[in-house]
Amino acid sequence: MAQARGFTLLLVSFSMQQCFASSEVKVFGLIDEGLRIDLNHVPSSQKDFQLRNGGKMSSRFGIRGREEILPKHSVFFNLEADIQPHQHHHKQMFGRSRYLGYENPNLGKFTLGLQSSVGFDIARIFDPSGVIRQKYVIDDLSGSFNGRYGNKWADNALKYSFKTKNFNLLSSYQVANDQLHQQPNYAIGMSYKLGDLLMGSSFSVTGHQKMSQRIGNSQIVNAGFTYLMGPTHLKMGVAHSQLGDLTKSSKFSSQGVTQIQNIGIGFKHHLQPKIDLYAGVYAQKNIINHQQTIHGYKYVFGSNYHLSKQTHLYGFIHHAIGSDMGKLIPDITSASLGLVHRF
Repeated sequence: MAQARGFTLLLVSFSMQQCFASSEVKVFGLIDEGLRIDLNHVPSSQKDFQLRNGGKMSSRFGIRGREEILPKHSVFFNLEADIQPHQHHHKQMFGRSRYLGYENPNLGKFTLGLQSSVGFDIARIFDPSGVIRQKYVIDDLSGSFNGRYGNKWADNALKYSFKTKNFNLLSSYQVANDQLHQQPNYAIGMSYKLGDLLMGSSFSVTGHQKMSQRIGNSQIVNAGFTYLMGPTHLKMGVAHSQLGDLTKSSKFSSQGVTQIQNIGIGFKHHLQPKIDLYAGVYAQKNIINHQQTIHGYKYVFGSNYHLSKQTHLYGFIHHAIGSDMGKLIPDITSASLGLVHRF
């Protein structure tokens, strides 16, 4: 009898462990293939007609997994690689993102590794066009720490998020790494949903170091909203980047950009269940060495046709003139067509 009772307890214990330790691993990815046609200015190094990968979104391949170690306690990981690995960090295989995490509904979510920045997470709420692969469009609204590259990714970073029904809090800390030329970075952001209005804002600061001496820091503030009005999302976002002294002497900015101000406004309209239209207007103001001012403008108009939940066709026209991140650019107009498939 005692042996039977002990065997029953062993079976119950084993069953509970199997229940609590449920795990899953998934392979996922995205392919974006299409073409781009330059409609006016064509640099000598480019062609007016290009077949290209990633015209709208970044093609990627990844593996993610999650395991419930106790009721409401889960650990997870995410590894993502770019199809074109030179586009992101350090030319590593999983150069788009690689992080480990822990999540509890009552405590929030903790992640550690290479992941999206707080500023970028907030900017995705109010980016007018949603064309996140279009060069510099969303990077502008996530800000810049060095006058060239957008505040989009954080490596060697500890990130925390806590969500309720209408409120989301984000914070992160990125440690300095001399080998990877990374500076210590602190960021905090939040979003709040009030009826049909979704608002978000973030603040980031990076302390620059050179030869073990602090020479200044860069600060970014961004904010914006999305307002749902029937089948239409109205969107607006602003960002202000105050760049540190490093920009005057680094390879990232030869012109000494000291401030970058951005604004974007636009909409996304669901014409019918399978078709949506979007448009965005972006303006940028670059202040050089606290004296010279350069303005830049961008216009995006396009449409998506959803063949299924995983696949859609897209087409958009992009026009840019003036400057970008303190760098003068020619008047460029292009049209992009393509197909996106998620798996």
